[in-house]
Amino acid sequence: MLLNKLYTLSSLELSKEKDKITAYILLNREHPVFEGHFPGNPILPGVCTVQIIRELLEKSLEKELLLARAGNIKYLGFINPFTTSEIQFELVLKNLETGALSCSASVSAGGTALCSFKGEYFASPVSSSHIPQ
Repeated sequence: MLLNKLYTLSSLELSKEKDKITAYILLNREHPVFEGHFPGNPILPGVCTVQIIRELLEKSLEKELLLARAGNIKYLGFINPFTTSEIQFELVLKNLETGALSCSASVSAGGTALCSFKGEYFASPVSSSHIPQ
């Protein structure tokens, strides 16, 4: 994973229609990112949430993706690794006429919405052998 041990994937499910992904992750509260963001009050940086969405897409679709457009990102709550144990990601996919993949994502924990995201991805021209595990 590009986020180098920031989280572990507890479950990942791709719908039969391949238009929805549901995933659960556990954050590594000892990861160095939390030392600087923010000391004494650690929260998951928003850019990490966006990167986790990309990594979940890549793992599910078994291909590398490039974020082409982030149309709408709303952070609705903080993700503190010491108070939030498991985070749920719901990703809804749609293939666009342009060849891009549209993704609408909702991120929540314990029934509380934490982030909503809408973006478009293109397949990377890089070899699929570099897909994060």
